[in-house]
Amino acid sequence: MVQPTRPTDSTSSEGKFASFVDAILFQAAKEPNSPAIGTETGVLTFGQLADAIRSATAQCELTGLRPRSLVGLIIGDPVWHICLIAALYRLGAVSVSLSADEAALASTLDVAALLHNAAPPANYKGSRILVEPTWFTAQPHAPSQAKPFAASDLCRIALSSGTTGQPRPIAMNPQIVWDRLVTYSLRGSFASSERIYCGPQLHSQFGFAIAFSALAYGKMVSFSNSAEGALPVMSYFKTDLAIMSVYQFGRLVELQTKQFGGLGGLREIQAGGSLISDTLLQRARACFPAKLVCTYASTEAGTIATASMEQLRASQIDGAVGFITPWASVDVCDDNAQVMPQGREGNLRVRALGLAPFYQAGMMRVEAPEFFSPGDVGRVLDNNMLVITGRTNELINIGGNKIAPERFENVILQCTGVKDAAVFTVDIGSALPQTWAAVVGDPSVSVAEIVKRCAETPTIGAPSVIKSVAKIPRNSTGKILRDQLRRELTQKG
Repeated sequence: MVQPTRPTDSTSSEGKFASFVDAILFQAAKEPNSPAIGTETGVLTFGQLADAIRSATAQCELTGLRPRSLVGLIIGDPVWHICLIAALYRLGAVSVSLSADEAALASTLDVAALLHNAAPPANYKGSRILVEPTWFTAQPHAPSQAKPFAASDLCRIALSSGTTGQPRPIAMNPQIVWDRLVTYSLRGSFASSERIYCGPQLHSQFGFAIAFSALAYGKMVSFSNSAEGALPVMSYFKTDLAIMSVYQFGRLVELQTKQFGGLGGLREIQAGGSLISDTLLQRARACFPAKLVCTYASTEAGTIATASMEQLRASQIDGAVGFITPWASVDVCDDNAQVMPQGREGNLRVRALGLAPFYQAGMMRVEAPEFFSPGDVGRVLDNNMLVITGRTNELINIGGNKIAPERFENVILQCTGVKDAAVFTVDIGSALPQTWAAVVGDPSVSVAEIVKRCAETPTIGAPSVIKSVAKIPRNSTGKILRDQLRRELTQKG
């Protein structure tokens, strides 16, 4: 039996808060035979999903998990993962989803137990519980010790995207979760869509928001095990909205170019995590008639800006990511945190409905912070368009002249044979840093062409060293891990 590591009494005097899990169970009672989750192995109805959630809730309690205990989830199956998140929430236990590579974080977070459905993670020595198929099919019963969450109780820990390779835990309460799911439903055509494909994995906050927002509103959500499986899944389930990272979108375009067809019902694609290059956009237009929507979001603040690519291209602005959403605001500050006039470039500071703070050990009540600084540099235009110049710690700074590495990456991606690219600076011990480019490509790639085309840009800081690599390291949302790439390539000399 697992012993709880958190107090079983809530520190909050508030009453029960509206539950997104109850919303799913309501959908199940109303339309039990409607499709809820689609995977490569089949479809689960809302009625079946509700039964599985109730069964999993009972099993979690029988295993010894208690209200307010913190439980880690390393669950590859999306159906099981969704059921366990919902089950723990019904029980009143706090959940945190992890990838297999993030198991070590379970020790840092002091979880009561780690639930897994594959080989136990070798880098975690705490309590581990194997989840089996019977967890979702046993005779359910109402949990005897369930303790509903109040609005400010800690109910979920999400992990930031980890652009440095070290994800940070973000604390969420029911109010924050509810605000995120509601505002997510207002992105693009989400509200009018019925069958949604979820690209991000469920251990990310983006996957969580997509899946539970869809289910809470009675929509079907589908998943695939790989990029190769995405097209058949979307085709079979007649997906009308697909949400994914820009990196996943690039893979989808590549695959669709080779096997065109099958996505006639797809009306919109939402892509985020990085900027969509002109090269990728041109390739996408050749094989996808669907509307393409760009989003700017973070684990800490949710969706801040969004717009269709037609709107962004019409603006003819480098780095435009969308119009600021009605539930968010953006300040542009100087290095002394003083707000600058509109149109000026500086460090971004955002406020939003559903803003979440960093998790601190032992935290049981979660208060939304006043603002969040995402580490991006940019500006806000008169029409409320947000323009991102780059990340504060990734800008190429040559003698005070700053440029985002994405500017050169977009140029390199247009060169013959290039499939992926990353640009970063290296400190060589001189007055100015040196700019390097890592390139993934086929044998037709010409280093001379890359250097020439970068040098022809009207900005300084063009890459002077080109390194051929097999793969660009990225996090789960597709963002380039430049620090890791810098270490790998400089150590190799």
